[in-house]
Amino acid sequence: MIRAIFYKEWLKLRLFWCLALVVHAGLITYLLLALRSTLLASGVVETWATMISRDVLMVNALMYLPLITGVVLALCQWIPEMQIKRIRLTLHLPIDYTMSIGTMLLCSLCGLCLLFAADAAVLALIEQAWLPRELVWRTFLTCLPWYIGGMLGYSVLTWCILEPQRLRRCLNCLVGTPLVALCFLTAQPACYIAMWPWLLLILVATLCLPFYSIYRFKLGKQ
Repeated sequence: MIRAIFYKEWLKLRLFWCLALVVHAGLITYLLLALRSTLLASGVVETWATMISRDVLMVNALMYLPLITGVVLALCQWIPEMQIKRIRLTLHLPIDYTMSIGTMLLCSLCGLCLLFAADAAVLALIEQAWLPRELVWRTFLTCLPWYIGGMLGYSVLTWCILEPQRLRRCLNCLVGTPLVALCFLTAQPACYIAMWPWLLLILVATLCLPFYSIYRFKLGKQ
């Protein structure tokens, strides 16, 4: 049954994943070409000096892409389920509803993790040929809160969409939006190091909230 749910989610979201992969690959390619162009135009030493002295890492264009990816994924995955009430079929499967909904969440979170990990790996592997290891590591530390924010945006929007009552849905959005915004307060390099445990704790907590919305849906709250 779990395997069938995974396959169903793949059939439903395969177009999204293909488009997301193309968009992410395109933006990463653009960032790397821009960095290479700067190195050729200004020289390696001057570019390194500028990046260190002015805290410029040339990855700011990547800042909101993980969030957009997570939000669009939540819309594509859950709005069809709620609009035509297909979620009722999932809830009547011969397994506990927490297992079925958890499997659907896990499918998307695994996909996001793989996509974001591919971004970071490609950036790191190619930047290592042009930049010192310290700047490569600094770039990763800068991008990590944005990737956490993308998964946080997915979980918060999922919580809001699955909520059966419109007023509660709006309240959920009001509560969840500031939590997501915490990951995008600044693009200052490596300034979120002290906040990682708190951001991860918030992410884990918000991943529990969709189960509460589904529980309310099963109770018939409309």
